[in-house]
Amino acid sequence: MPISSSRAGDVYVMYDEAGMAHFSARAVDARYRLLFRDLSARAGGARRAAQPTAEIRQALERAAQRHGVDYGLLHAVAEAESGFDVDAVSPKGAVGLMQLMPDTARRYGIPGTDAVFAQNLRKLDMNVDAGTRYLRDLLARYDGDLALVLAAYNAGEGAVQRAGNRVPNYAETKQYVRKIMDGYQPKPVAALPVTADPGTTTGLSVWTAQGEAQAVQRFEAGFVTVPPRRR
Repeated sequence: MPISSSRAGDVYVMYDEAGMAHFSARAVDARYRLLFRDLSARAGGARRAAQPTAEIRQALERAAQRHGVDYGLLHAVAEAESGFDVDAVSPKGAVGLMQLMPDTARRYGIPGTDAVFAQNLRKLDMNVDAGTRYLRDLLARYDGDLALVLAAYNAGEGAVQRAGNRVPNYAETKQYVRKIMDGYQPKPVAALPVTADPGTTTGLSVWTAQGEAQAVQRFEAGFVTVPPRRR
C-alpha cells in the first residue's frame, strides 16, 4: 500500500487479527512497529538519525567482547541514551555516551575526584566500559529479562524493586524500554538492501514484505519484521 503525504515523517504499522494494516505517525501502543522513518533533514525540521563514529563503534565492540555483552544491545542503549554523543549530560546529571550517573560511575571504577572524575567520566573508553559492566550485572541480576534490565538502567534498580520487579509505571521508562526492545535483535538477520532514487526528497527508509515467511529490512541500529500480506 503506497503512502504519500505533503509532509514527510515517521510511519508506524499495526496488523490486526484480520491481517489489515493500520498506519499511524506514532506508536499508538505496543503493537505498532516502525515501517518508514524520515531521514530527511529538510522535512519538518527532522534531523538525520545519529550514527556512531568508527571510534565509538570500536569502543562498543571492545567492551562487548571484554565483558560478554551483545554488541547490538550496547549499540541500542548508547543510541537511546545519548544519540552517540560522548559529551551528553542529562538534566538529572547522567553523563557521556552511556549516560552514567556519578554514583554508578564510581561503583564501576571510574577514578578521580572533582574535576578529574568529571573528565574521566566523559572519556569514551571509561564510560563505555563502566556502562557495559553495569548492563552485564543487570543481565545477571534479572536473569536476562531484558525489559527489567533496561528499566533498571533507565530508572534505577530501586525503582524496579519498588514496582514489584516489574517495569515501573513511568511514561519515560516504558517508552525507553519499548523503543529499545522494538529495535534490538541479539542475532540480526541479513539486511535486504533498499535502493533509493537519488531524485527523491522524502528521505524515507522502507521495510517491505518479501515472500510468505518473513521480511526484514535493517534500519540504523535495529531490525523490524513486517508480517507478510495475507492473500
